[in-house]
Amino acid sequence: MSKTALKRGVVVITLTATVYEGRIRTTYRQRIGFCGEFNKQILPTMAKEFKKTYVELMKSQFKNADKITCRTMVKTMECDLLLNEGK
Repeated sequence: MSKTALKRGVVVITLTATVYEGRIRTTYRQRIGFCGEFNKQILPTMAKEFKKTYVELMKSQFKNADKITCRTMVKTMECDLLLNEGK
């Protein structure tokens, strides 16, 4: 069994949805962030799950939309010291 190296820092996952209704295009953004210890290898999987949920939310809110696209971006910043130990 391999050990995964945990990093300490801040993670921000940005979700961007573009909703097309006829000739009108509207962009929506949400950010999810946390600090503490994280595993860099699992972040893309987390972003994919958040994306699925965000697409479902957009589809339920915009039932008459012609097309909805969604993309994710994950940013990390490693820190040596976190206040309150990341809690």
